[in-house]
Amino acid sequence: MELWAGLLRLSLEIVSKVLVSYALALSELANLYWDIYEKTFGTVLQSPSLGYTREFNNKLFKSFDAWINFYKANFEYQVVLVDVWLKAFEELTRELASFTEKGETLQNWQQFLQVWSNLFDRVFAQTFRSADALEIQGKFLNSAMTYKLHQQQLMEVFLKMYDLPTRSEVDEIHRSIYEMRKEIKSLKKALNE
Repeated sequence: MELWAGLLRLSLEIVSKVLVSYALALSELANLYWDIYEKTFGTVLQSPSLGYTREFNNKLFKSFDAWINFYKANFEYQVVLVDVWLKAFEELTRELASFTEKGETLQNWQQFLQVWSNLFDRVFAQTFRSADALEIQGKFLNSAMTYKLHQQQLMEVFLKMYDLPTRSEVDEIHRSIYEMRKEIKSLKKALNE
């Protein structure tokens, strides 16, 4: 067990160093791509739309921008999650090494999973208590909701173009049916009285 714990600790240290540098390199590369996009296509897509499809094109471009912001925020959030996993693996290898140094052994997989989940929960909680991680998570959630809203608006325009019922029209029908049911119920109650 001691040999395996030592090997696992060493391999995870090497992997964590590689993954951290890999995540930083990916982040820099992604920022480079986004900068190039904004300097080329981003400015072209901001030009005003004309013609029959003006409303659709406007919503399409806004949806695309929302998707780009969501993608950027998602990338930053995934980097935070990778960091959590790496820290949790480091803690796990230290914990396993301390067990072997004390001469203790884990008897079954349940004990191992208990140790692992306790360590992961602690590292996850520590990470997401920090202001930076909370800001990244908030940015991710806000951009996801904004993207979803733009996507829904775009779908409404698309459905209107093809004379199909939109989500807002279906919601209005459901709302009116609900109100009619309430009214019928109250009328029945008044009639019975």
